[in-house]
Amino acid sequence: MRTVALIGLVALAAPAVARSQGRPTLAFRGDAGFVWVRSDSAPAGVGGAGPVRIRGPVLGGEGRLVFSQFAVGVGLLSGTLQNAGQTVKRDLIEGRLLVAARPVPWLEMSVGPFVRAYVTDSSTERWVFWQARARVDAPIVTASLTSYVELWRALSSQVNLVGGAGRVQGGEAGVVYRPPQRPYVLRLTYRVDDAVVRAVGSGSETLEAISLAVIVGGW
Repeated sequence: MRTVALIGLVALAAPAVARSQGRPTLAFRGDAGFVWVRSDSAPAGVGGAGPVRIRGPVLGGEGRLVFSQFAVGVGLLSGTLQNAGQTVKRDLIEGRLLVAARPVPWLEMSVGPFVRAYVTDSSTERWVFWQARARVDAPIVTASLTSYVELWRALSSQVNLVGGAGRVQGGEAGVVYRPPQRPYVLRLTYRVDDAVVRAVGSGSETLEAISLAVIVGGW
């Protein structure tokens, strides 16, 4: 019921944003990074029974329609993760939709659905949750070099594992460089997401990632 209500709010908010902000602009981000996943879920988690450690490179991107202080965006990330002995292999796929607002220049708040899947030839572990995010920007030395911290928490969450999903939350931090007289921005980011499986004997799944992004357009 909560998910249905949130979908309705986003659907109603998007047209209102478009009408109130005038002509929108487009912004794009391309990411290249590396992901580490630690799963202590049992009896079956990311890699099967018992604790699993997998890692691998990922590519991703996000596009936004920006209306002055508001934005609507869609993002996708994918890659193949393996353990050190290459005996466990999983395809990672992430996708999200968001509606974001900047009430002040240094603060962005957003909400939207997020899907993460670990895929094999025979099974798929799928997480679906609604994220509420808050991001704070701050200059480091000059206006061309800034930093940011972003925290998020799931408003509702589901997973197709026995026991279901418990607490799901995370955050990221990064630095942003704006080259003088260039149409793009460079961003280096570290993020960590933590999810708990609600079942006796189960544990958590933690995803860590470091990525370099190129951003074109207002973000």
